[in-house]
Amino acid sequence: RPQTSHVIISTRRNTTKVPTPTMTTTTNLQNPRDAVIVQAIRTPLCRARKGGLAKVPPSTLLSAALRGVLLKDPQTRHDQDATDPASSAYLIPPSDVQDICVGNVLSPPTSAVSFRMAALSADIPHTTSLSTTNRQCSSGLQAIANIAHAIQSGSISIGIGAGVESMSSDPMHELYDKFPPQVDWEVVQNCRHSRDAMGCLIPMGVTSENVSKKYRLDRSALDRFAAESHRKAARAQSLGKFRAEITPVGDVSRDDGIRPDTTAETLSKLKPVFDKAEGSTTAGNSSQLTDGAAAVLLMSREEAVKRKLPIWGVWRSYAVEGVPPD
Repeated sequence: RPQTSHVIISTRRNTTKVPTPTMTTTTNLQNPRDAVIVQAIRTPLCRARKGGLAKVPPSTLLSAALRGVLLKDPQTRHDQDATDPASSAYLIPPSDVQDICVGNVLSPPTSAVSFRMAALSADIPHTTSLSTTNRQCSSGLQAIANIAHAIQSGSISIGIGAGVESMSSDPMHELYDKFPPQVDWEVVQNCRHSRDAMGCLIPMGVTSENVSKKYRLDRSALDRFAAESHRKAARAQSLGKFRAEITPVGDVSRDDGIRPDTTAETLSKLKPVFDKAEGSTTAGNSSQLTDGAAAVLLMSREEAVKRKLPIWGVWRSYAVEGVPPD
């Protein structure tokens, strides 16, 4: 919440930026040190506490994503074909990965240890280093940026940027109870930027209401948008559009949070959660609490060409800017 991130990625067809307030000039010149994306994969995204991955620890989710992104066929079940690291089933040998960066928000401080164990259990050897990063909602994106920048600078040639979250194991509403901010409250409350500093404690749901009021977002419009989102996702799932991007975790191979029967009328009956009198944010038009992981395999253009791997896109640039925390 305290910052927004901007990415420029060149694909073979065009150059896209997310979000797109102002386009930045990019070049199509090919550089051997370009950071290119050759594979991207995710686990199923399942409902926290009630979904198919609720009892799966985050390290297992991450291990599935790390292993899947290195396979030629990421849809291979992990309890099938327990691949040898030298197997032809791999896109590249796991030992060729030089560094991994994992984005994560909610896991405890020991997550760095469990994530290293996840990499090792994914057949990636101890010679591959691993770090973690936390930029709140942009943590996974920041992890990819860290790897891309290391490739562009020449520090490494091959790396994985990943992200994982288990909101079943580490619920968001328990975060401050378990890990209250360690600050000098007297100093913070009396500093020049005390309003912004204290605003960092505002829950995301309250921020949602603030944004809705600021931009005059109508409750009925939010409900219609949410219902349409479920409709599109259900149709895409029924047509198998997500299948190629998902690596299974045990017997779970599908997203289970899509509600094909959801309608705007049904959603309109739900009560607001954070502003019960005049609010617009409900359990139905908010993003779900989710368990899942994802990984992106990046390398220098020189490496991709040498290995004859398809180049999905080229990482061009990345920028972050702060916004008010409320």
